[in-house]
Amino acid sequence: MNINRRDMLLAALAAIPASAFGQGIVARPDRKGRLRFPVDPRPRTDFHSFFDRPVIIRSAEQWVTRDAGTPLIRVVSADGVEGIVRGSTKAKETFEFFRLFAVPRFQGADARDLAGLIGRAAREDYEFAGLPFWSAIGQVELAIWDLLGKTAQRSCADFLGPILTENIPVYMSSNARDTSPEAEIAHLGQRVAETGVRCVKVKIGRRMGYNSDVSPGRTEAIISGLRKTFGDAMTIYADANGAYDAGKGLEIAAMLEDYGVALFEEPCPFEDFEMNAQLSSAIRKRRLKLKVAGGENDYALERWRWLTSHRVFDVIQPDLIYAGGIFRNLEIMRMAREQKLLYNPHFPRNGADIAPMLHLCATAPDLWGFQEYRSRESRLDFVHDPVLKPVDGFVRIPKGPGWGIDYDPAIWKNADRI
Repeated sequence: MNINRRDMLLAALAAIPASAFGQGIVARPDRKGRLRFPVDPRPRTDFHSFFDRPVIIRSAEQWVTRDAGTPLIRVVSADGVEGIVRGSTKAKETFEFFRLFAVPRFQGADARDLAGLIGRAAREDYEFAGLPFWSAIGQVELAIWDLLGKTAQRSCADFLGPILTENIPVYMSSNARDTSPEAEIAHLGQRVAETGVRCVKVKIGRRMGYNSDVSPGRTEAIISGLRKTFGDAMTIYADANGAYDAGKGLEIAAMLEDYGVALFEEPCPFEDFEMNAQLSSAIRKRRLKLKVAGGENDYALERWRWLTSHRVFDVIQPDLIYAGGIFRNLEIMRMAREQKLLYNPHFPRNGADIAPMLHLCATAPDLWGFQEYRSRESRLDFVHDPVLKPVDGFVRIPKGPGWGIDYDPAIWKNADRI
């Protein structure tokens, strides 16, 4: 029987334990452009090099605070060390995915094999893959990074390193569309005065609105009003949430260019990747300075390979949780880096909730622009230290172990385990 070397290699790979694989094996083009699975899919961060013995995950839990209903994800090791993050903004809606897939995938496993566990989830639970699935997995993955950092008494940024910057410039991100342009500008003006930020982002168009606006003329009124109010020194981003098709999107892009807007986020419906590609191509042909960004709802590494190889966006915006966690973000960043694209993650949070984003941004070589901070802050109804706030437009990466946030153990007395 004649078995060629590639068949032998595939057979050898099949015999490797699942834990040895990386964050999810996505094919890469060879020299002839043919897509092939990588021979060595090891992750960028190898936790085995930081720990000389297993770190067994005793439990993976979801809690909800009784006061404000804040979802918290807690993982606990056999040694009693805890890793904690705030749950996904979709934690309540995706709890069954958490219970059926995330808990069995991680509980009882060696946390050092985290990348392999993520890869195994992608392979064995593929029939359920989608944003709800990866949102449930991603939030636990972030908590496990915190657990590993606290076990080793090291910052997660040390695992990701090297640290390229410790102060991250942020923008005030407004999520409101039900406000008048005047009210929104006044709100952002107050937040700018309080935080010293040098960039603001507003919502334009109607979310997935088929070229419609929330109210007639609102989009141009809010953009022109922002520029008049803040002057040329203020950087402005605009987020359409898939409001436009390629034709209307080009009209809006020209208007945004006239007012010096720097970023046009998610201009077309995210699932219509061809439409987004057409719009970006048209914007480049017109030589507009405006950058196009997107990707917050994309989770499939194969889709990200297409988006990056076709340069659908100038700036990629994978979500730390929706895309499945840190390891998958690192793979998306690798694909984007090969195409010389920029990184500006999606993570619309505030305070301690942004700690994972700060660590990832601090170590991202292709980081671009200002990073997201909610202008209408969610109340963090759990005792923690330090309390993160923008100062002169920057938030400093917390320095403690894990993501750098210390949670008061008493918070669990005012929360219910789901």
